[in-house]
Amino acid sequence: MTPSRLLTIVAAVAAAVCLGAAFLVGGDGASSGSGGGTAALATPLWSPRRVPQPVVDAVGAQHLQRALDQAVAGTNACFVVDQGGAPLATRTADAPLIPASTEKLLTAASALAILGPDTKLETRALAPQAPASGSVDRLYLVGGGDPLLGTPEFQGTLDEEPETRGTFITPLAALADGIVNAGVKRIPGGIVADDSRYEPLRYLPTWKSTYRTDGQVGPLGALTVNRGFSVFKPKPVPVDDPALFAAQELTRLLTARGVSVGAPTHATAAPNAVEVAKVESAPMKDVVSEVLRVSDNLAAELLTREVGLKVAHQGTTVEGTKATAAKLAELGLPTANLTLIDGSGLDRGDRVTCQLLAATLNLGSRPEFTSLWSGLPVAGQTGTLVDELRNGPLTGRVRAKTGSLDGVTGLVGLVDATRPLRFAFVANGEFTEAGGIGLRARVAGIVAGFPDSPPADALVPAPVAGASPGSTTTTKP
Repeated sequence: MTPSRLLTIVAAVAAAVCLGAAFLVGGDGASSGSGGGTAALATPLWSPRRVPQPVVDAVGAQHLQRALDQAVAGTNACFVVDQGGAPLATRTADAPLIPASTEKLLTAASALAILGPDTKLETRALAPQAPASGSVDRLYLVGGGDPLLGTPEFQGTLDEEPETRGTFITPLAALADGIVNAGVKRIPGGIVADDSRYEPLRYLPTWKSTYRTDGQVGPLGALTVNRGFSVFKPKPVPVDDPALFAAQELTRLLTARGVSVGAPTHATAAPNAVEVAKVESAPMKDVVSEVLRVSDNLAAELLTREVGLKVAHQGTTVEGTKATAAKLAELGLPTANLTLIDGSGLDRGDRVTCQLLAATLNLGSRPEFTSLWSGLPVAGQTGTLVDELRNGPLTGRVRAKTGSLDGVTGLVGLVDATRPLRFAFVANGEFTEAGGIGLRARVAGIVAGFPDSPPADALVPAPVAGASPGSTTTTKP
């Protein structure tokens, strides 16, 4: 229903209600006073002024629609704004657009629904036989798809940056401690990296080649530490083999703890290998929160492969995206016009609608999907919004998933300024990434301003004192 039609209906209902009230009191618009006489009401019972809020909101919805339409003029955009499930403004809500990282909401919902909010991912250290006399021949480091596995140095790097400050890791050092606590002092055959859980494809062939060098995403693999980068400053340096790098880092940590370790290698663990130690990730609900808060591309891709493994027994991006789309449809969400090439939104072949983004966001009201809301960045305070919407009325009042690529911008989330609202916005066009950030800031400001409409007494002026009920008086200037 369009806002203009809503206004017409609300005004008609308001008039009918007030007219009915007038008949109940008396058709002449009078009420009895203490002296038995009659007195004219200052505001007639049939006036819309007696049920002003629906009228104000309907006018506000018209203003919201107009302002948003003007803000996105010249771009291929969609938006949906609703209050308590009631639509306030919409534009081409079913149009398939490049979503950028707003797509991570779909990946997050899929991971919560398919893997479960309390599921933990395990990174294990296995040996051919149990330790004997403080020694194991070799130690297999078996990746379980944990995207947050990291070293103490990596934790320090995260804490230095405002956007990632407070981000937690799954400590690889805890696995090293577990191995030492198991009595291991010598590993002559070294650490053997095993990332056979997922396919070996490190980067999707349809991704821009610059993603490898600009820090957008590290090489994908079931055994990845520090997001697949060996160095982050001054420029990110991705590793060639993330599993082998993880084995090298564990070797370093064990050596620092006095363990004698041979050179790291790469192979698949024997089926009958014995567990020596393991380290678990945080529950999936917390992992998902981190993915959304800092828009972690690698984590979104690994969760997609884990979903594929769970559903189709294949840890591939193709099976993971198919499982995500199927699960969203099973949840009753509008998946028409959906195309998923990856799980992060980096691929420009992805297509998502604002209708689907809004419906996925709405899952956050259900207990098993609360991370879809709690993980959202907060304007001017956390995650990818730490430097956006700062020092103004929206700081702390907007929680939303961002999306940014050249010519693509998006914002999907919650705003609680004058009213609690939910919204989804995506635009594709001829603008830079910086220009897109400015556009979504304007959209957020417009949404937060609802209802930007005159007060009731301006919409329906009060009658002039002494005038008979229902009459109007015009004063000449």
